[in-house]
Amino acid sequence: MELDLNQISEPFAGMLRGLSLVTPRDEIALIQIPSPKGIAPEAVAIAAEVNHETASDHGVSRLVFCRDPESPEGWNSEYRIIGYAKSPIEVEMAKDDFTAAMPWEWLKDSLTAAGAAFAHEAGTTTTVVSTGHGSLIGQPQHGELEIRASWAPTDFDLAPHLAGWIELLALISGLPPKESKVVRLG
Repeated sequence: MELDLNQISEPFAGMLRGLSLVTPRDEIALIQIPSPKGIAPEAVAIAAEVNHETASDHGVSRLVFCRDPESPEGWNSEYRIIGYAKSPIEVEMAKDDFTAAMPWEWLKDSLTAAGAAFAHEAGTTTTVVSTGHGSLIGQPQHGELEIRASWAPTDFDLAPHLAGWIELLALISGLPPKESKVVRLG
């Protein structure tokens, strides 16, 4: 993935350059997207999308790397990473209270396993069961799992943060572990 860092100052651009070296899993595509307006004076946003071979539904994600020299309240730093990810899940899983807690632990574990140093993490996890009504009455119930999170990086290499987030997206999307011999049963 090639990044456009023309509007980003040094040393923030130096922290971001390593992101283009992150190789995502084969099932996940990365692309730089426009950053949300007003989120920070400097920001770079990356979209990640999971492409399952056997399912039309797939996981999606946005990760925004922010810098604000004013260190806004709640950031506890001049840098903040803000992420959003969601994926369809089985309805029975969406109804299980334990399922909503899993992505938060997966996030911390994925970041740590990737070697990302972070602090002041905050966020929410949500499970949703949708039921069609009216002209959508024939639509089967479906579930979704969502995580919204942010944290302050405590190191100057942001690549491990992207690598950890990619692994989190893989986990919530039901992909098998990257470093294993696990295979999907038909």
